[in-house]
Amino acid sequence: MALLTGGCLCGRVRYEAESDGAIVDYCHCDSCRRSTGGATVAWMQVSPDRFRVTTGKAAAYRSSPGATRHFCPVCGSQLYMTDDAGRSVGVTLGTLDDKEAVAPVAHGWDGDRPSWLCLADELPRFAGNPDYDS
Repeated sequence: MALLTGGCLCGRVRYEAESDGAIVDYCHCDSCRRSTGGATVAWMQVSPDRFRVTTGKAAAYRSSPGATRHFCPVCGSQLYMTDDAGRSVGVTLGTLDDKEAVAPVAHGWDGDRPSWLCLADELPRFAGNPDYDS
């Protein structure tokens, strides 16, 4: 099991996540684009018992029914997302210390992807929520 570390831009909030068996994908939904300011966001889904904040405290924003996004209250970096059911913690790959630690294996919400964003890969694409994330 790989223990990954990461944190926000200013370093005030740090975390650890165990990646063994994690689901890793791109999300193209409107909420993810707006919350990050990017054209897409890559996530690693881990079980809550495999994630912990080690330094600082993230602020929370309920971005949609059943979903809360957590970010640094100082620099604004979005770090992770939780669901009301406590199924998983979605860690943003861009906040990992090791940018090569994991890589996406699919595209979720590809139906919301901007037409000008061309990602030339052969990964599976789901028009909405991926089958494995239901």
